[in-house]
Amino acid sequence: MQTALAVLLALATSLFWLSAIVRHDDHEREPWPLVAAAFVAGGAVTFGVLWTRPWLEAGCTPLTPAIDAFVVTALAEEAWKALAFLPFLLARETDEPLDGAVYGAAVGLGFATLENVILTHATGDFCLLLQRASTATLLHAAASGCLGLACAAGKLRRFDVGTLAWFALGFAIAIGAHGCYDLWLCGDDAQAFVSLLLVLPTALAVLAWKVRWARGHSPTFHP
Repeated sequence: MQTALAVLLALATSLFWLSAIVRHDDHEREPWPLVAAAFVAGGAVTFGVLWTRPWLEAGCTPLTPAIDAFVVTALAEEAWKALAFLPFLLARETDEPLDGAVYGAAVGLGFATLENVILTHATGDFCLLLQRASTATLLHAAASGCLGLACAAGKLRRFDVGTLAWFALGFAIAIGAHGCYDLWLCGDDAQAFVSLLLVLPTALAVLAWKVRWARGHSPTFHP
């Protein structure tokens, strides 16, 4: 019963944020079955993270807080989410940068949903799930949304150094935001406030700016 309630709450909050992002795609909205598939793919790679995390923890010695935050957590999770996002990046439906943000955010929210369910099942703490609904869940959406938008922007130009620069920018933003968030969140109270009141809003602001930029360029791709 508790697990079913956790699933419903996690799904409800994630789908609420996903619908808020999808509404910005007003020039040529992505098909919901494909967005739903991206959401499911993001949830599926959570198991990949659970599989690789012990290997990374054993291989990263000494396991400092920074290595734990940026390598064991941020790099591993963003790499798995990028793998889940790859089929949607290559899909013909991804024909403008904003599409990358939609599919990337869907992957991130799917990942956050299953992660929240697993944590709630392990701790029995539904307050933690509700707290994460407006913190870690949004961080995953922002990180993967920025990565997706940057990769889509790179895909849609002639392949050159600029394409690789777009890919690198997306990964740098995703891993940097995710790593800083986890590093400071696990520190003392002052550092936790920095994570929640500076890093998370900054990541969301970057995503919002990128979405606004992409919406402005949508007529170029859909005249």
